[in-house]
Amino acid sequence: MLPFRSGRFRRGSTLFLLILIAICGFVANVGKAKDTKKPKPKSAEKDISDSSASVPIPIGHEAKGVTLPNYDLEGHITGRFLAGVARRIDETHLQMRDLIMHTYTAEEKPDLEIEMTTSILDLKTHMLSSKERTTVKRSDFELAGNSMEFNTTTHEGTLVGDVKMVVHGRSHFGRPEGE
Repeated sequence: MLPFRSGRFRRGSTLFLLILIAICGFVANVGKAKDTKKPKPKSAEKDISDSSASVPIPIGHEAKGVTLPNYDLEGHITGRFLAGVARRIDETHLQMRDLIMHTYTAEEKPDLEIEMTTSILDLKTHMLSSKERTTVKRSDFELAGNSMEFNTTTHEGTLVGDVKMVVHGRSHFGRPEGE
């Protein structure tokens, strides 16, 4: 007797059809899973949620003796905040008193030391600002001014009002000290 007339052909083809449907469903689910795991664009990595989540202070609360590191997108340290008292004002602002901020070069070596009596850090724009006397120190100079704005990402800042600069190591300028 021929296989398709005996009924064996139907059982075999049904089993083959079920296996084929299961494989197609599995492949479709794997394809959907790959589509949902799209990498984040670089601009989304700088989103406020990342910055505000890294500050472990609830809104309206104060913390004493706070140390907050600052990292770039590759995970290299770019700065460290040492605050006597830090207070979370809202979702995007952190107020700090008796702040000493250390910045680091691309090779993770110490660069600047910035001292502020009171300051506010905007977690969205990464701008640190102070309306009081601020001092910026490095191994070769010391700079002070009445108010300052400093971008913690680019390490660029502006000092305004009664700015005073003292340069150390005058021999590096090429003029003899007698002239």
